[in-house]
Amino acid sequence: MQKRLRRESSEMLDAMEEGAAEASAPLVDSSASKLQADDTSDVRNMALLILLYAMQGVPLGLSSGSIPFILKSKASYTEIGIFTLAAYPYSMKLLWSPIVDTVFFPSVGLRKSWILPLQIMSGLVMLFCSGQAEIWLETANIRAITALFFVCVLLAATQDIAVDGWALTLLSRKNVGHASTCQTVGINTGYFLSFTIFLALNDPDFCNSYLRSAPADKGVLSLANYFRFWGAFYILFTAALVFKPETPNPLPRTQSLSAAGLPSPSKMRKPSPSRAIANVVGMYRRLWAVGSLSSVQQLAAVLLLCKLGAVTSEAVGVFKLMEKGVTRETISLIVLIEFPLELFFAVFAGRWATRGRAFSPWLLGYALRLTMALLSTCLVALFPTGATLQSNPLAYFAVICAGVATSFASTLMFVSQGTFFARISDSSMGGTYLTLLNTIANLGSAWPRFFIFVLIDWLTVQSCRGADPARAAELGVPLSCPSKPESGIQNTCVEAGGTCVKFVDGFYPLSLGLISVGVVVGLYFRKRLRDLEEAKADVWRVS
Repeated sequence: MQKRLRRESSEMLDAMEEGAAEASAPLVDSSASKLQADDTSDVRNMALLILLYAMQGVPLGLSSGSIPFILKSKASYTEIGIFTLAAYPYSMKLLWSPIVDTVFFPSVGLRKSWILPLQIMSGLVMLFCSGQAEIWLETANIRAITALFFVCVLLAATQDIAVDGWALTLLSRKNVGHASTCQTVGINTGYFLSFTIFLALNDPDFCNSYLRSAPADKGVLSLANYFRFWGAFYILFTAALVFKPETPNPLPRTQSLSAAGLPSPSKMRKPSPSRAIANVVGMYRRLWAVGSLSSVQQLAAVLLLCKLGAVTSEAVGVFKLMEKGVTRETISLIVLIEFPLELFFAVFAGRWATRGRAFSPWLLGYALRLTMALLSTCLVALFPTGATLQSNPLAYFAVICAGVATSFASTLMFVSQGTFFARISDSSMGGTYLTLLNTIANLGSAWPRFFIFVLIDWLTVQSCRGADPARAAELGVPLSCPSKPESGIQNTCVEAGGTCVKFVDGFYPLSLGLISVGVVVGLYFRKRLRDLEEAKADVWRVS
């Protein structure tokens, strides 16, 4: 089994490397000085990578950030939970990443064969669906807008696979380490534009306070216009990208192939269609073998369960503050404050994780994250209803501090686990092993959210008080208090002159219950994480 996996991996890497070499230029016969791009070229290539990653961050910022906030005033928690399914493709891209890594047109390039059509498709979707997207958002058509953003995120996730691969060969050998920096800056920039900036410019209160002399009932930037801008930008940028040659630097790959005992690029042959299919199948088999390792399964269990304790507070707490009167304008300002601090936290956590035990900052971040989840839940309960930034600045200062501390804890966990992933990844599989671990980690953040939103509605208990019996008899139906804030579901209690009183808010028992689960999970996995950290490299290899 191990020999067959090794042979299939070798053939797959043979095809990838030869196709990339033939599509760009005969680089393998050049000297080392010719393989290394000059600093000016690398600066331009890093700017290109930042733009490519920023374009991925645009749909992510909308689907995971601003759109749920806009839907909160028009949809129930269950419907918001349904919309969170739109972000799932980014957590499941490993399922099709071997196809992206092995199927391409040599005349176009290993990576551009995917990047060019995916960006054109993304731009066309945004342009042609811009007007309809605005209508779906205004009417809270959850199924339609979820399907639209599912497609947008699916295209972005697939593009991410190709861009990650291109980043390893686009930069020269001495600067290839900056690829991860380009990814961090790019995706965060795109996310920031689509979350904080769009949310602020779409909010009428923010625009009336800071951008207008005369008030209006809508913001200065609609979803339709935002989609049109980025749709046009995607297409124009892609048209310019056609003229960018895909010039991979094979030296780092050659070194990794040699270390793995695989053939050098000079001995590679052009793959036939049948061999390309065999390469894809071979990579899927090797991924399955990696997933069957006991050490990987134990690490996957940690990654899939470690977010449970804090997910309710982090995903729903801000919506509960909005129910108490916190405006989208204030939310935008809070996120604006947290953004530069997150970049500082990433640098701090990265230095700590690389200098010592990778899971030391992770475990501290886990404990701090659970602590902040408990404090944030209490803060939501104690936050004064109707309080404004001017009337009660202390309450808002507490919200900001809680957000910053939570951000610090999550960044500690994210950076330290990324450092550990880099240590244990099998270089003979290229970036696919690392993609597997990152996919499991992303799935651990994504899978609970749908169930959290649904459970909050299910656990919330409301009752009708003060209804007119005569009016209730005229309606001829039982008095009900639906969870949806606006029209769409008949609120017979209000129609009968009554008031819906919430006796149990599902947010609080669910948050406290999962925090308790998080404590148990942390205590159970603490020693196991130390054992995995000290394990030899062999336990992470399939051959």
